[in-house]
Amino acid sequence: MPEGWSSSLWDAASRGDYAAVLRRAREELGWSQGRLGEKFGCSASTISRFENGRRGLRDVAVLRRFATVLGLPAEAFGLTTAQRAQHDRPVATGAPTRISRVNTDRGQEGDGHVRRRAFLLAAGLAGTAVTAPGAFASAGTEIDPAAFLAARLESVLLDPAEPEPGTASPAAVHTALASARETFHACRYVELATHLPELITRTEALLRRRGDAPAARLVASSYNLATRALLKLEASGLEWVSADRALRAASDADDPLVLAEATRLLGSVCRRAGHHERARTLTLSAAEQLRIGGADPDPRHLALHGVLLCSAGYAAARGGDSDRATDLLDEADATAQRLSAHPAQRAALSANVVSHRVSAHYVLGNAGTALHHSQAARLGEFPDTERRARFLVDVALCLAQWDKPERAFQTLLAAERAAPGEVRTRAAVRRLVSDLLHHPRQAALPGIRRLAARTYALD
Repeated sequence: MPEGWSSSLWDAASRGDYAAVLRRAREELGWSQGRLGEKFGCSASTISRFENGRRGLRDVAVLRRFATVLGLPAEAFGLTTAQRAQHDRPVATGAPTRISRVNTDRGQEGDGHVRRRAFLLAAGLAGTAVTAPGAFASAGTEIDPAAFLAARLESVLLDPAEPEPGTASPAAVHTALASARETFHACRYVELATHLPELITRTEALLRRRGDAPAARLVASSYNLATRALLKLEASGLEWVSADRALRAASDADDPLVLAEATRLLGSVCRRAGHHERARTLTLSAAEQLRIGGADPDPRHLALHGVLLCSAGYAAARGGDSDRATDLLDEADATAQRLSAHPAQRAALSANVVSHRVSAHYVLGNAGTALHHSQAARLGEFPDTERRARFLVDVALCLAQWDKPERAFQTLLAAERAAPGEVRTRAAVRRLVSDLLHHPRQAALPGIRRLAARTYALD
């Protein structure tokens, strides 16, 4: 029996009763189901279902995360050395192993907590919304979009349905993925929540049926989209599971763009958990795999290379390295200039660089410098509604940091007019609105309580 294990824990692990392992380990730590749920990123009722066997403990990523949270070796949940080695295999021939070997097990969710009421809709409302996403509005039912999105994705990530054989063609699934991306870019997150879990299940079924690289690309892309959505919410642990699955599928997709995007998003998950240096090096490792050499590089590779540099620069800023952040963002700007033959992609990347300069200086505490950079942005050059709204929210954050609450409030209202879904879903907005609601000059912000109600910042 391993040192430090109780006999009951060892017995449960030996007979493969992982529900009992989970329960005994939690009890030995003196944690309630709610406490474990907060640390893992789910509700207490979900932990209860895991412990009583109503929810299977089959997914490797879920088991690994439980082992990490509970401080147990992976073997406690039946994960053998061979399974871990397969899980951590290099993601592409010739690629640095550090891309696939990022140790997400050690990651913490930071100080984020599970969203209030995040899972209240899971059982009842979620099923209705799948078939009739407008039913709630017509019935006068209010939906917290962040809670609804978290509940829907929790279901597919922590208790995935067994993929059915299915007959959907790759073309049909690809069309559904394109539609989901469009919904995300338009910030229609309630609509996204109704369709994304089904899309993930369909791509998994397709991969099981075909087992080829195109199917793996669709799986990786669907999980990439889920990770992007989860990064808008309070840290919960779900983003680790989604990013992990995306990277595993991307390693079989034979597509450097999909792999680089999956790696970038895993870097974002690491960054928000406080692993800034790991996030930066991971993201730069992905950038090194793109083909940007020669006189006429593939513009898709060049554009994504610039985005990766932006992400690495922001990670450096989050780690307090102002000089490194500036260098990386300058390099991203130089990359944008290389897209002169592709004006739309050049404009989009240039706008992205400006946006990241604003974000970087904000986290470094340089609100004045951030706002100076924001003046170079042209909203029409951002490629979609989601990017424009994110930029406006970041400007509002800078204005609040600069103690300009009135202008911050007006900027948030402008962002809400452009993309109500972004403002009413994003966790950073809820924190900002709560701060404005309690600002000494709150009386000068007419309508702030109504905005707080719309963004669920009053709870």
